[in-house]
Amino acid sequence: MAKPMTPTTPTPPALIFGAHIAALGALRILVEHGVRCYVVDDTPNIITRSRWYRRPKTTLVESPDSATLDAYLQELPFEHAVLVACSDQWALAVSGLPEATRERFPTSLCSHEVIEQLVDKDRFRALAERLDLPRPRSRVIRDLDDLAQASDEELDGGFLKPTESHRHNRTFGTKGFFIESREAAQRLVETARAAGITFMLQEWIPGDMSSTILFDGFVDREGTTKAIVARRRVRMNPPRLANTASDVTIPLSEVESCLPIVRRLLAELDFRGVFNIEFKYDARDRTFKIIELNPRPFWLTSHIARAGADLPWMSYRDALGLTVPEMGPYRIGRFGMYEIPDGAAILRAWSRGSRPEGPVLRPWLTGDRALFWWRDPLPAVADVTHILGRRVNRWLGRS
Repeated sequence: MAKPMTPTTPTPPALIFGAHIAALGALRILVEHGVRCYVVDDTPNIITRSRWYRRPKTTLVESPDSATLDAYLQELPFEHAVLVACSDQWALAVSGLPEATRERFPTSLCSHEVIEQLVDKDRFRALAERLDLPRPRSRVIRDLDDLAQASDEELDGGFLKPTESHRHNRTFGTKGFFIESREAAQRLVETARAAGITFMLQEWIPGDMSSTILFDGFVDREGTTKAIVARRRVRMNPPRLANTASDVTIPLSEVESCLPIVRRLLAELDFRGVFNIEFKYDARDRTFKIIELNPRPFWLTSHIARAGADLPWMSYRDALGLTVPEMGPYRIGRFGMYEIPDGAAILRAWSRGSRPEGPVLRPWLTGDRALFWWRDPLPAVADVTHILGRRVNRWLGRS
């Protein structure tokens, strides 16, 4: 654990590990607090367009390998710097660093074993099963023999999701697959196995997007929960398997039945750092069922900071052994969005002649934007330009 700072200690910089919207949010929030930040990733992604983007003398390709990261850190000229991991792969690498390295490069993160358990969705399933938490029915599908043991009812009412998202996203570009037939599932399993990907067959809980509830918060090095915010999903894109594109904060009292589960899970894991926990309400038995726990900053981290829970700043202070202040009342009814997928979800609905789920005008007029900031507009320009370029190229290819 890092030694606590004294009033005369210079403010250490932060090393941001990540390249897309979650890392951009953490960068912007920490810069607002006067922290000098450096982005480690070797990437051309949108974070490089930020006015606050700085890179160290050398950069590093994203990897879960702690030994590679350790060797890289030893060559950096920083006497002291806080590590902020904004992806699963980086969280694995940072959490596995030797204790001696973490004295020089502290972080607010739980143990490597816990990160592994949370990143691997089948291991998280086993944890939820052991704790007897309300959860969707799931089974691991490693090969065709495992698939053959699944009943037709399980296939009809389920979907295939990867046990580890990073490699799956690089291979398939999706969060999972709904099953059209057993033969289609067999083809997917064979393709995934050849790519080193393991699936989990998980029950699909029916319900619209507002059935999904997210809890975001922070646990300090003493195991004290310093912040917890509840929000309800408004939209996502694609409409059934995707990340939250827009949301609205809600009172904890609306979802009070979930709080004992959240607290029990965090205590069981001896959790430390930023968390994002997803539940979905199952109207069939009137129960909120836990889906996953992400141990890192997420897409709408800057929105949660605007609502009253400044998670990156809490993480930075906790890493340095400083007091993390308790969060005050957070703002209820505050909308947040990642504009690109939220706009796509709205256009998708309109193109089909249907009304988008949830309100449209109020979030876009008053909500917190994850991508476009007036003080830092170029990441949004770069992202929109990239998307338009891809669409033009596809159109030219078809022509």
